[in-house]
Amino acid sequence: MYYFYETRAFTKKLWYNYSVVLYANFCGTRVMILKHIMKKIALLKEQIERFLHHSYLFEHIPARQIDEDRILLSLSVLEDADIAPEKVDHYIIPMMLVQIALDTHDEVTNSVSEENDLKTQQLVVLAGDLYSGLYYDYLAKLNEIPLIRLFAEAIRDINEHKVRLYQKDIERIETLFDSVGTIESALICKMATHFSTPVWRKFSYYYLLLRRLNLEKETFVRSGSSVLFEQMENIIFPKSKTVTKEQKQYLLHICNRYIDHCKEALLNAKLQVNEMLQIRISELTGGFSTIAKKTVEEG
Repeated sequence: MYYFYETRAFTKKLWYNYSVVLYANFCGTRVMILKHIMKKIALLKEQIERFLHHSYLFEHIPARQIDEDRILLSLSVLEDADIAPEKVDHYIIPMMLVQIALDTHDEVTNSVSEENDLKTQQLVVLAGDLYSGLYYDYLAKLNEIPLIRLFAEAIRDINEHKVRLYQKDIERIETLFDSVGTIESALICKMATHFSTPVWRKFSYYYLLLRRLNLEKETFVRSGSSVLFEQMENIIFPKSKTVTKEQKQYLLHICNRYIDHCKEALLNAKLQVNEMLQIRISELTGGFSTIAKKTVEEG
């Protein structure tokens, strides 16, 4: 049985900077060193950044953000699948290039007010195409044809669900949230299926869906609108031109129900997770006290 003690305040932007977490059990205190996980994530980020670097593009569009959560989840999937350490990069780097390509294309909008905006939009499209080509080139050089096919299937699934969201033809809330979950997790889920780790597939789905729901909720509370909540309004209140305060509270209630469902799925997952992922789970599900309480109850 373990009790969790937070050694420092963790923030969303700085959680990966901390190297130790203290666990106390009946036998005393253990210090779990996280430096090896952090080092691996940092090395992978450096390699990915080298692929992404293009001096002209970076002069005109913001530098791409590399999602460390996805790297951490991928490392966990591959570790559980007993993939040789020297091959881990072969799977994570192209997967991240695909994700960055998809995220980059999502930045393109239909509204262009100035000539400079048009140029930026065109460069964003080109950047997305470039990153997509890099993943294919990377895997082709390694002769990883099955992985090319695997990621192509994930890209197809993601784009199909994005189209459904943009067209606003989803009629059920359950279908809406499942589409969001697929968009967020398809690449890692395909990888987990490929390496016969179905438990990680489910875990990654709920982890990334929870993260997205938290973000959408924060955006909605702060600004009164978000992509997800607009879709929810369209489904639940299709005849309302404006949403009342009571209706907004109901939308938040629905979102909170799905957030709780995701949290429960993560906390009930029968998985041995590394220390870094434990920290992130605690952040997403409400802090160390949530996991500590569950751990004590199971002890």
